[in-house]
Order: sequence, then structure tokens, then C-alpha cells
Amino acid sequence: MKIGEFFELYPVFTHEEFKEYLISRGTTNSNTQKEILAYHLKKQNIIRIRRGLFAAVPLSLRDTIKSYAVDSYLIAGRISKDSVLAYHTAFDFHGASYSLFHQYTLMSQQKIRPFTFQETKFICLPFPKILVEKNKIDAEVITVNRQGLDIKITSLERTVVDVLDRPQYGGGWEEIWRSVENIQILNFDKMVEYAILLNNATIIAKLGFFLEQHKEQFNVDENVLTLLEAKKPNNIHYLERTKRESGKYIQRWNLIVPNHIIKRTWEEPTNDFI
Repeated sequence: MKIGEFFELYPVFTHEEFKEYLISRGTTNSNTQKEILAYHLKKQNIIRIRRGLFAAVPLSLRDTIKSYAVDSYLIAGRISKDSVLAYHTAFDFHGASYSLFHQYTLMSQQKIRPFTFQETKFICLPFPKILVEKNKIDAEVITVNRQGLDIKITSLERTVVDVLDRPQYGGGWEEIWRSVENIQILNFDKMVEYAILLNNATIIAKLGFFLEQHKEQFNVDENVLTLLEAKKPNNIHYLERTKRESGKYIQRWNLIVPNHIIKRTWEEPTNDFI
């Protein structure tokens, strides 16, 4: 395989992948490897995204390299070997997000500092500790093909549970509720199984409340709600523990839910005139 073919096959690649390719071609000297990489960077055949991560520039676009936009999903999905696109980014990939964000969120066991590339911010979060302990970080994770490369992303079912757990990474409650309106179908068994795997009664209560709120939209069976209700927390919890907003106490789920979520105030008509 010639180097041009490598660039075609790997529109986004790691330094390690490039090194392995050169070794397969007989170039084992590390200094020579660095020189080859530097040469292609100088010729603008490739561009550096961040340390250890690069993008190949299509031949037809090398004269207009400044306007070449690298696929942000590929960047987020290839930062590390265990990268998993998640939260609002997963909503967006699945075509469910209500708003367009210039921020991409992924999970990884590696510590990757936030960085910005082409006016887009990338942030990396750790996997839930319980999933790491149980060796279940790939629970409800699917593999998709993007420009010939495999990347991992949380399923819609896991994404909903994850954003209920950490709504700040789903864009906030209004964004979550509006995004969910774009979802046609959900597998309740997968959602319940994943929520139980997280071993967190508050998450179970949030999921129960969510499904009850969207009972008609998704035709939620009462048996599903009863199963979740049996696993709700014994004490009263806030829907968002970090904010502790006052609101309505939902006895069935032992949750205090802000009134604007109960009433979905964002759906109310405004008095603005154009």
C-alpha cells in the first residue's frame, strides 16, 4: 500500500497507525519516520488535529486547505482506541438532537484534556465507575462506519439514560426533552437493563419519571414503570442533584422535579412580535 492509499483509507489517523504503516513498508528508523511525517505536514498533505492525531487532506482540496473541514465525529471517535461518542453528540449522530452544538463529547478511560479544533470543542469524560469495575464500558455501545473507519457510539437507549444522569452534557433539560421528541421508538428492555447495570436508584427513578412523561409517545407499558418503581430510592432525591431546584414532589418516583419541566414551559407561546 502506497502512502497516498494510506491517507485515503485513514482520513483521520493516529501517530501510532502511521508508524505501524511505515514499519510495514520497511521504515523502522524512528528519525526517518518523524521526517516523513514532517514532510507531509509541510506539504499540507495532512494536518495536525492535536498531539498524536492527524487528518489526511483530499488531493482535490489541498489548494484550499484552510476551508477543509475535518469530520468531527471521526475526530471524537478516533482520539483513543476506546473512544465512545456519547451524550448530546450521540443524540446528534442518531439524528435526534434539537439544537446544533459546536461541542463533541466522548468517553474514554484515557485522560484527554479538552481541546478546540476548527472552532469545535472536544471534551472527554470518564466512563461511569461502575461500568469500569464490571468491565461493561461497551454496554449498549454500537459500532458504525464513518468514511470507511469504525467508530463507537452509545445506542439511543443508553444515550437517553446517560443524559438523564448527567443532563449538563445533554444540553440541559429543555434540549433533552426536545431532542427526545425526534425519536420514533425506544427499546425499554435495553433502557431498564442498562439503568439497573448502573446500580443507581436515582437514575432508575429518573428513567421511570421520563418514561411516564412520554408514556403516550412511546406507548410505554405500565409493567415497565412498575418494575422501575420497585427500584426507586427510599429517600427523596432531586432530579438534578447539583442544582437542587425547588419544584413538585413526584411521590411515585421520590423525585423533586422543577416546575418548568413538569409544565414544559418552553412549549408555551411567547408574546414576542416580529
